[in-house]
Amino acid sequence: MRIISGNRRGLKLKAPKGFDTRPTEDRVKESVFNILGQNFFGDIVLDLFCGSGANGIEFISRGAKKAYFIDKSKEAIDCVKYNLDKAKFLDYAVVIEDHLNKALRSLDVKFDYIYMDPPFDRRDLYKKAFKLIREKELLKPKGQLIVEYNSDIPLLIDEGFVEIKNKKYGNTSISICGWDIDESNICG
Repeated sequence: MRIISGNRRGLKLKAPKGFDTRPTEDRVKESVFNILGQNFFGDIVLDLFCGSGANGIEFISRGAKKAYFIDKSKEAIDCVKYNLDKAKFLDYAVVIEDHLNKALRSLDVKFDYIYMDPPFDRRDLYKKAFKLIREKELLKPKGQLIVEYNSDIPLLIDEGFVEIKNKKYGNTSISICGWDIDESNICG
């Protein structure tokens, strides 16, 4: 696992040990960032269920102003801190060790990008995350929500969001979503 592009291109990152974390494959990450673009100067991003933090770190390497990292696992959070320190990105990061509900409810920031990669076998977390992001309006009006999920189980996109693009990479699928502009009172 490595940083694909940007000012820390090629830097190898550490992943938490065990089977609780499933890092995004480099080929999937590279394809996602080819879709999103190469530069994120001034953007604020959230790496939700961050695991190693590789996705948020990729955004910082490509110019993001700040990345927030959320995971409930102490081992994952320790790994994120290690990777941020190794990349010299600690000043660009906010790391939160907490459960989804409490962590998202505590945020008072709007994100340009939210990368959501819950454990594939925890479909309930997808629904909870969509709901909390919508209720708290954590995504900026033109922001994008990137959702990584198991290709074998269709993703149910929550009301208030619309799928912009979908790509399949073996057993991993990526759905890029935005606000459903037909929904009333979403982001003003």
